[in-house]
Amino acid sequence: MSQILHIFYKDARRFWGEIFLSVAITAAFAWFYPNTWIGPDHIHGAMGSHSVASYNLQIIGGFLLALVPVSWWLLIVRVVHAETLVGDRQFWLTRPYEWPKLLAAKLLFLLAFLYLPIFIAQCALLAEAGFKPFSFIPGLLFNLLLLTIVLVLPILAVATVTSNFARMTLTLLGVFVGIIALGAVVQRLMPNHFTAIAGASYTTQGAFTLAFCVCAAVVVLQYALRRVWLARALLYGIPALLILASPFAERIQSHHPRIDVNYPVAANPPVQLAFHPLSPSYQTYETWPDTGEVLIHTPLQGTGVAAGTVLVPDAVKLEVEAPNGVHWVSDWQGTAMPKFLAGSQDGDAVVSIPRDRYEQLKSMPLTMHLSVAFSEARETRVTRMPLPSEDFSVSGFGVCSPLAGFLSPFTQATGLLCRSALRDPPLTYIGVVWSDTPCDAPHPEPDQGVQGAAWVGSLDRAPADLDISSVQQVHFTLSNSIYERSNVPRHLCPGSPVTFTEYERVSRTQTSVTIHDFHLPGVKVSDGQTHVFTTTTTTTEAPKQK
Repeated sequence: MSQILHIFYKDARRFWGEIFLSVAITAAFAWFYPNTWIGPDHIHGAMGSHSVASYNLQIIGGFLLALVPVSWWLLIVRVVHAETLVGDRQFWLTRPYEWPKLLAAKLLFLLAFLYLPIFIAQCALLAEAGFKPFSFIPGLLFNLLLLTIVLVLPILAVATVTSNFARMTLTLLGVFVGIIALGAVVQRLMPNHFTAIAGASYTTQGAFTLAFCVCAAVVVLQYALRRVWLARALLYGIPALLILASPFAERIQSHHPRIDVNYPVAANPPVQLAFHPLSPSYQTYETWPDTGEVLIHTPLQGTGVAAGTVLVPDAVKLEVEAPNGVHWVSDWQGTAMPKFLAGSQDGDAVVSIPRDRYEQLKSMPLTMHLSVAFSEARETRVTRMPLPSEDFSVSGFGVCSPLAGFLSPFTQATGLLCRSALRDPPLTYIGVVWSDTPCDAPHPEPDQGVQGAAWVGSLDRAPADLDISSVQQVHFTLSNSIYERSNVPRHLCPGSPVTFTEYERVSRTQTSVTIHDFHLPGVKVSDGQTHVFTTTTTTTEAPKQK
């Protein structure tokens, strides 16, 4: 233990300048970053001055946020290179230092001068945002783990296989250029491949686990054996091979029945899907760069969703059968379909098919079997309140405040600004009541007005998201916020009702619909652009569903 403390004190004395710089940047970030949470306290000037001020605040806040990992980079490189691990003439071997104690001293240094300052800064940001920091200790520790895997440990690993700061910088630049080049190769090998959203979490977890294992192995290997070429092979070779192999892994994974296992077909589907064709006279015109893919729009109508339940579409899959016996099945693909609530809901399922397959099928009446994978969520908490004129806390969601408009009095909000701790809030439906008249005018009933709503948050509930800041600003736009007659913003008056309905995932399921006599849209390619002239056509017989 005495040797560990000896090395720690030696490094602290030697690198006091780097320590001061890193801690000062972290403190400046914690002090200034709350200014980027644009709220009513920052809106008192004219429209132009406010816009410039808001933009400048965002720029400065983003600059300080970027400086924090840069200061970590400098601190880690300097302390590791104090006892270089490259070569065979390290002076510290003659002391002698025991490598476990040397490694422990370096980790203690990082714990004291990197992790402790950022932990204190994140607690201060939570307190400034209106949260109780000690209620989020598990999330704060999980966030530090993510920062370790993504930032600290890779920098530490690269520092162990380089001999000085210049080589470290060149190595990082080389890695950055290599990632770009490998990404370009992957894009050429497998362009525009759509991966289902539902499988993204598994891929991310695997990537984080692999990154942690490789970097940790490199650090331990270098301190224990100092086999620099073996360490470099692990650090650079394995990620390069995985990136090059990713097209084939993606191709295998896309056909893997992971979604079919995690989203079983329900005996009693929570929603009944039906093909809802557009009017024959309804034409659309879409243009996008030619990518060798054609997007097929399929308008659907969903009914039968239980009250208090929302169905979130996660992925779609298309199976096509042609009269000549041609059969084609797509991969599961991510979707931007709207959520399905109780009552009748319309949605547009978009599936990408290869151009050559489109050319083969475009002239024939098709039988389409469209499957949709849903996350089923139910209400867990409903918070109703009159809108306050200042910051207010919503249990389980975050802290919100009314947003005053540029051309409106301070007491007439034109929206809401919300902040959450460490991660996105749970999936929440926000409902408000807009006013078309000034807030100081008499209103017969506080809930009379135009309804506005927005969906925010996520059903995925990790303890924390990867972020240096512990406070996230929740971005959303409430519907019906503009008064059509005059094209000016509507108002949210103090005391008007506002509702936060939070949802939690209870199951995953999939359901499908079969469409007969479906004709693919007309597509034309010219000047490197894909032109789609209509989204769909009507059917010649009633929609059927399996």
